[in-house]
Amino acid sequence: MKRLISVILTMLMFFLLIPLSYAKQGPELVDVTVDGKVIKVKKINILINGEPIQSDVPPILYNSRTLVPVRFVANYLNADISWNQEKYEATIKTQEKEIILKINSSDVIINGKVEKLPYNVPAKLINDRTMVPLRFVSEALGFDVGWIPETWTGTIDYKKQDVTNVSIVENEGRLPKIRIETTGLVSYKDIFLEDPYRLVIDIPRSNLNIENKEIIDSRGILKLDVQKYPIKEIRASQFSINPDVTRVVIELDRDISYNVNVSDKQIQIDFTNKVSNIKLETIEGKKGIVIYNTNRPDYNIIRLYEPDRIVVDLLDSLLEMNDNKLGIETEFIKGIRTSQFKPDSLYNEHDKIVRVVLDLKEKEIKPHLTTRVEDNKIILFLDDDGLKNIDFEKLEDGSRLLKIKADKRMNYHVKYDEDGKVMTIKFLKKYANLGNGIIEIRDELIDYIKVESIGDYNKVSMKVKKDILYDILSSVKDDEIKIKFNDKVKKYSDKLIVIDAGHGGKDPGTICPITKIKEKDLALKYALSLEKRLRELGFKTLLIRNRDEYIDLYDRAEKANRSNGDAFISIHFNAHDDKDISGIQTLYCPSYLSDVKTEDNYPFAETIHEELLKATGAVDRGIKRRPKLVVVRETKMVAVLLELGFVTNPNEEKRIITQEYKDKAIQGIVNGIIRYFESK
Repeated sequence: MKRLISVILTMLMFFLLIPLSYAKQGPELVDVTVDGKVIKVKKINILINGEPIQSDVPPILYNSRTLVPVRFVANYLNADISWNQEKYEATIKTQEKEIILKINSSDVIINGKVEKLPYNVPAKLINDRTMVPLRFVSEALGFDVGWIPETWTGTIDYKKQDVTNVSIVENEGRLPKIRIETTGLVSYKDIFLEDPYRLVIDIPRSNLNIENKEIIDSRGILKLDVQKYPIKEIRASQFSINPDVTRVVIELDRDISYNVNVSDKQIQIDFTNKVSNIKLETIEGKKGIVIYNTNRPDYNIIRLYEPDRIVVDLLDSLLEMNDNKLGIETEFIKGIRTSQFKPDSLYNEHDKIVRVVLDLKEKEIKPHLTTRVEDNKIILFLDDDGLKNIDFEKLEDGSRLLKIKADKRMNYHVKYDEDGKVMTIKFLKKYANLGNGIIEIRDELIDYIKVESIGDYNKVSMKVKKDILYDILSSVKDDEIKIKFNDKVKKYSDKLIVIDAGHGGKDPGTICPITKIKEKDLALKYALSLEKRLRELGFKTLLIRNRDEYIDLYDRAEKANRSNGDAFISIHFNAHDDKDISGIQTLYCPSYLSDVKTEDNYPFAETIHEELLKATGAVDRGIKRRPKLVVVRETKMVAVLLELGFVTNPNEEKRIITQEYKDKAIQGIVNGIIRYFESK
């Protein structure tokens, strides 16, 4: 019996020692080179929203602090990274933050302000890779950071966000996109299921809080009957609570490739075409290059010289061909190359683009390109017949250039129909032989160019897809017509509008008497909508707050001033003891009553106020000087505080909370901003 007890105790001690010895082992040690010396450091695990992350350069423990590759920040924390080799500086940039870290320096620059790094652990060059302190960078970008000592694991969790909208984005000739709007950065998990075909997107740490309640049923489920290939239907629901997960289910017509892109406040799902083959075929007696696709893609055509070549970029596309060089040769083509193109400055970094390059033979007469789309096929014709003396190209700066060559100097007439989005150019055809036909451009700005002879005249019609700005580069009488086009949206790309949603956090502002909605929540909804609309028009924007948080008034002004913004809009709602009072009021600070302002602020306030009244039809409560208001007095740029209605007036409260009134108010503010900058 004693022997049996001894054996049991020995075995028990053996099993107890196994986990104990395992726990004492600690993390894996790796050799790294730091400051010219090889040292051993501990390899650290990282979890983001509970999921393990793999990196080609592992996170390490250095001087008791976790360092990660700066590329990790770009890949997982949704920031842009740049490197200054001369200064040995890494810049981490998001929509609201710019962080500059210098190798081996304890100083850090955040939005232009020099601060000291906590724990005195600077960015380091380790194995010739830039490594940055994980906790500091993550917390500075707004993430929650933790540490699990038992497994030597650093944890990063996204802030909890709301899913505020799910919508379809349609582009003519392209597959529809799905846009999921959120109040801040989120992560996702995706899974594709069959029988029936559907794509499931789960968004952890999120609540479904759709702004437009009309698209939500009694069970709190959003349902969109789309019926636009390849999407049948979209549903969104609160899949679980604790943990909070929003689920979006997309019913599809077929198995199709897709791509998911995440930005600061949205998830976008793109469906992709596949390029399956490229052949030389005879079509109606003419040689044509046929590009076979699984879907009809949109495409851009770019003409390049030295060497002479034509580039066809197929958008939202993946290359399914094995051959990257095709042995296709014609009178004008000496070869064709294909690639899955890495987006350059003409595209967004996440765009999926198949590039087809037609390398041309050296000829005195440059061949003319015409295109045709049949079903899912794109057909390219290159010859010296058809249209002549007309050329269209996309320049490196993103603008377009139309050139029409004449035999001698001539007069011409240019007319642009802004409503119909058609430009026409007319001139006597005896001066230029163009022929008749259509050039299909089909890029994001220009649809096509149509050339036709009408009596004694040539008429060139160009159909555009967006509002454009154009510049006639040729003289009134010239032997070559040159017209340069730009997207009108880019006109405002150098303007930064700072948007301040009033109140927040512990400061609720006034409260709607009937609906009990807090002013801070109303102001944030309006601010988010204003930011979205301005960005659509090409403005740069900065939100003082994008969630329910308290920010000191002076901190709001300081944040605005650091951004070097061009205008400041603070959104509020009014209240009064007299329930009959209603209307819009605009508040500002004259420059002579501010220590920081150099520009007269009244013209800005007047323009915004006038456009708001025009858009909403609200009662005019006037433009008032309010030099005691911190946010309009301490901001360097032109600034207004907008009181967009009295919530204490029962009728106005009902209007203010509607989508219709919000849209009108936002459009009024936008019209005022545009009118102000147009007049300068």
